[in-house]
Amino acid sequence: MTEDTLEHNNPTTSQVDIAPNVAQRLAKAVSALPETQPREVVDLLITNLGLPLTEQKLAALSPKRWRGMLAKLPQSYTRQQADNAYATFSSVLVEDETSDLTLQPPLDTLKLRVAVTSNASQWLDGHFGSCLRILVYEVNHKEHRLVDVRTVDSEAKGELRTVYLVSLLEGCDILFTLSIGGPAAAKVTRANIHPVKVPTPQLAQEQLTRLQQTLSSGAPKWMVNRLK
Repeated sequence: MTEDTLEHNNPTTSQVDIAPNVAQRLAKAVSALPETQPREVVDLLITNLGLPLTEQKLAALSPKRWRGMLAKLPQSYTRQQADNAYATFSSVLVEDETSDLTLQPPLDTLKLRVAVTSNASQWLDGHFGSCLRILVYEVNHKEHRLVDVRTVDSEAKGELRTVYLVSLLEGCDILFTLSIGGPAAAKVTRANIHPVKVPTPQLAQEQLTRLQQTLSSGAPKWMVNRLK
């Protein structure tokens, strides 16, 4: 599979021109799916998303819909393989840069512990049910520090997966995520963690800076009560 043109087996079209940035994402996604041919994934996406294939269409595809699409292929994939492929073509970054995931010492003042669902670097770009890792920050009104990185490593599905993911939030006060289902949000809330859905992917720093400003300018009572 090249970055300029990807072949597929549509009977009416022998080739589909795909932008290099999209082709690069798809090539990496296929590498996460064992024994899968590039044209199988391209056909699958064209059938479900239509032409042209764009980064915007890939980013708008939900993890649940993607897993449903994969189920139509003859191969069987683990949950981790499906999530890795999804993260590759839907994330803001094509390459997952982890060099900046250097842990810092905890803050020695009153602070909040904040969880961020992430697929790449220090980006808030993951959905709760399919993210590759949970970034944990400590935040006060002056600064924020990355204090833990918790890798999602489970093939569990349904309620068992939710229970597992909630366990990764242990010790946190707030969860920032792109999306979370109602039942999962209820479990997070029962664990005494406040879930917040963020509408678009962004650097975690942007959301954490806004939280710092809230702490400085008059945080709500529930947030003040969580400072420890």
